[in-house]
Amino acid sequence: AKAVAAATNTLIETADGVLSGRNSPEQLIVASNDVAASTAQLVAASRVRAVGGIASRTQEGLETASKAVGAACRALVRQVQALLRPSAEDAVDYSKLGAHEFKVREMEQQVEILQLENALSAARSRLGEMRKISYQEE
Repeated sequence: AKAVAAATNTLIETADGVLSGRNSPEQLIVASNDVAASTAQLVAASRVRAVGGIASRTQEGLETASKAVGAACRALVRQVQALLRPSAEDAVDYSKLGAHEFKVREMEQQVEILQLENALSAARSRLGEMRKISYQEE
């Protein structure tokens, strides 16, 4: 329950930061996913602790609330992703570029993709190390 409360506080602070320009929309997606994951962990833990596996009214309420939280988090993520999609106004008509300009743009895209892939790989590695440490602490 403490993890859910902490994740929810982080989500609220992140949303405030997005509105004020301190945080990115991607951070809001991560915070939303953290709330959903924390809620799912709470439900799983409560199932394990349920006496004799009998579903109580409280457990059913928790399960219902968890489904609502998950749905709300998914809806939030969908809305943020819709805002992040590039608009048609930003699109470049590549058919109107000359051969040289087209090749230059193509190479720039390849460079950008490689840089992003390298950054993604490094970020995944760091996240893996962080998770190893957090699992060892628990």
